[in-house]
Amino acid sequence: MTSKRPLVILVADGTMRAVFQAFFKRSRFFDTLECAQFDFDPKSEVFNDPLHTDGGVHKRCDELLRGYQRTHERALVVIDQQFGGERPANEIREEMLDRLRRSGWDNERVQVVVIDPELEVWLWQDNANVEQALRSDGTLRQALIRSGEWPEHTDKPLQPKETIQRLIKANRAGAPMAVYATIAGKVAVSRCTDASFAIFKATVQNWFPTVGA
Repeated sequence: MTSKRPLVILVADGTMRAVFQAFFKRSRFFDTLECAQFDFDPKSEVFNDPLHTDGGVHKRCDELLRGYQRTHERALVVIDQQFGGERPANEIREEMLDRLRRSGWDNERVQVVVIDPELEVWLWQDNANVEQALRSDGTLRQALIRSGEWPEHTDKPLQPKETIQRLIKANRAGAPMAVYATIAGKVAVSRCTDASFAIFKATVQNWFPTVGA
């Protein structure tokens, strides 16, 4: 009998796929996540369905992952909260988990992460890697504080998506997908305080615990 692969990740769209692939292409991503090493191919095991973005994944995650029950031990689904109605992230998450459980995934083998409100909250840090990706001159946060876009005592700008996309365009930093992937491949995980990222990290640590954990 062929053994199952450790993990497959279903994401909402091509941009999110590029971000997760860049993250898992880090040479020692398992050290970054503080988990045990496991075999993972980000090119093939992070996937999205071009016909079904956040809303479609919300409704059809069970169908999109059904075939992977035979080939993979665990499945992670990641979508944005802000894909239509302004429903609470936890409510969306529980609905999706219920669909996945009823389709045959055990509680211990599946997890859903709903990023509230959108992927960009995972990318923002007062960090040189973010500034370089956005082609800033090293005074990015100060400039955004002065403009009112980044309150002085908060971790991120008030509108993470709108702000990063405006800067990408204004600074001619490149295609947004490529800029996001560059940040994801370098940004400091220890400084990401977002609650949904904490769920993602804790899930991977639980599934692949280090010796003695």
